[in-house]
This record gives sequence, C-alpha cells and structure tokens, in this order.
Amino acid sequence: MSVEDRAAESATDAAKFNADVKLTVESDPSRTQFVNMTIDSVPGGADQLDGTWRGASVFVPSTGGSFHWDGRPGQDVAFLLDGATGNVTVSLLGFVGATGKLPGRGATGHGEVLDPVTKQFLDAIVWKIT
Repeated sequence: MSVEDRAAESATDAAKFNADVKLTVESDPSRTQFVNMTIDSVPGGADQLDGTWRGASVFVPSTGGSFHWDGRPGQDVAFLLDGATGNVTVSLLGFVGATGKLPGRGATGHGEVLDPVTKQFLDAIVWKIT
C-alpha cells in the first residue's frame, strides 16, 4: 500500500460520532429525555475516546459537559460528566457496537443517573440511540 493510500485510509477512518440518545426512567417509562453526544474525530481502531454531550435538564440534573467512552472488552461504558462539577451524572452501560466500536442507531442498554454534586443514585434508566 502506498503512502498516499494509507493517508487516504486514515482520513476516512477518522469519522465523526454524533448520536441522539433517548433516556427513559425504568420505573416510569413516561419520563424520557434526550441527550446529544458528539465526538469530532473517531480514529479507526480507537477503543477509548472523549467527547461532549448536551441536553435539557429533565431528570438528569445537568445540561451538558464532557463524556468518556471506553469500548475495551469488559468495559463497554460511557460516562457523561456534568460540566459544572466534572462529576459523573449519567452512566450508559453496554455502550458499545460490534467488536469494540461505538454503538450505532438502534443500540440499547441500561444505565444510571447520579446527582453530580452529592453523587447519590437517582434513577435506573434505559438508553437507546435514535
């Protein structure tokens, strides 16, 4: 493979991740909200990345911040951090696609909502990428 071919392949591997994720309270499915998660560049083969998230504060006590995704075997999680405190406010368990990649549209899983100030558990949730 030529240097030019490898450069072109690397450029196409670094795609953007942008997902709207519906969060639903397990104990009360009428309580839902959406968050948008974005990673500007996703290099091929990456299994740990950082991005940003935002959303209206419906039952998640935050409107945005950063998030960390870990797609390594046994991890498969995304932690949404509150922009004001830097503490975890949402954990999305099973947040992984095929072979350690970021999940795509239709992926679902479970998670938790935490108070970013007191760090207390607030709600068990179900998440789905729409």
